[in-house]
Amino acid sequence: MRRMLLRACLALCAAPLMAGAQPRPASRPPVGVAWDFSLPTLAGDRFVRLAALDGPVLVNFWSRDCPPCVTELPRLQAFAADHPAWTVLLVSTDTPAAATEFTRRHGIALPVLRPGGNVVALMRAAGNRGGALPFTVATRAARICDGQLGALSAADLQRVAATCAAAPGTAATAP
Repeated sequence: MRRMLLRACLALCAAPLMAGAQPRPASRPPVGVAWDFSLPTLAGDRFVRLAALDGPVLVNFWSRDCPPCVTELPRLQAFAADHPAWTVLLVSTDTPAAATEFTRRHGIALPVLRPGGNVVALMRAAGNRGGALPFTVATRAARICDGQLGALSAADLQRVAATCAAAPGTAATAP
């Protein structure tokens, strides 16, 4: 499974650039669709259930072997600091030991969850049919309000925050 995710990351991010083409436009998860899960923390000491969280939630699927994933982690951390009403969760596709070492070494303070064997099914349920990384889903009241397949820029994060400020299950028009 790990190799499949890495291949998907490389296909999404590197292949168009190596061919001299512009990167493919990032696709977005289906707005308004109910999406819920319960995953253990990286330490395995507790479970986080999406529907039980208050306010908007940003869920980012990543791997330490995916360069765009690693590049956007500080951006996600800054977003969390600048948007205290948001819960930002990182779902690592790495082994718990590898993810723990990576987040410690890079000073990542966001909550990290481990998906177990259901990571691809979880991403597919949110619209990522190929399992490519990075993949981010924004929810409000456990309904998808925005997100993106591919690395998030600062402008993408602004769009997500504006879009998900609307009532649950609806999409606002970003400025």
